[in-house]
Amino acid sequence: MLKSMSQRWDFLAPWLLVAAFLLPAQAWAQVALTTQSANVRAGPSKSFPTVTWLLKGTSVTVVGCTANWRWCDVIEGSKRGWVYTRFLSYRFNGTAVTILNGGPTLDLPQTEFSLGQYWDAHYQDKRWFARKSYWQTRWDRQPPQPAWRKPAPAPVSR
Repeated sequence: MLKSMSQRWDFLAPWLLVAAFLLPAQAWAQVALTTQSANVRAGPSKSFPTVTWLLKGTSVTVVGCTANWRWCDVIEGSKRGWVYTRFLSYRFNGTAVTILNGGPTLDLPQTEFSLGQYWDAHYQDKRWFARKSYWQTRWDRQPPQPAWRKPAPAPVSR
């Protein structure tokens, strides 16, 4: 009897260890839906190349959003890139909220964008990767983005 319990533990221990590492990652995953078809870009600007596009209602994992809440780094399947937050809806307190409107109230993670590191990690197989220095120069010349502002309340019709 003692030996069989030991064998069960030997069998279960690796699986329990795997579960212990996977569950926290899933608990931290932030899932959003596209509110309409949207381009996934290679950086947080519409001037970056398109990685892919997503149909309305596509579920994505939000890795993090820029400080002004205009762009989020997302994963969909094997694709990763940036989506403008007007096209992303996140469930918060039982209600679907567009990330652009919810901003910091949604408790989504924030992230910085570093073109060199990001592209090296995700886009070495893309044809536009060979012009990384060109895209870096374009990114460096971008004006600072405005800070997030809470949207004005909708007018009340009478």
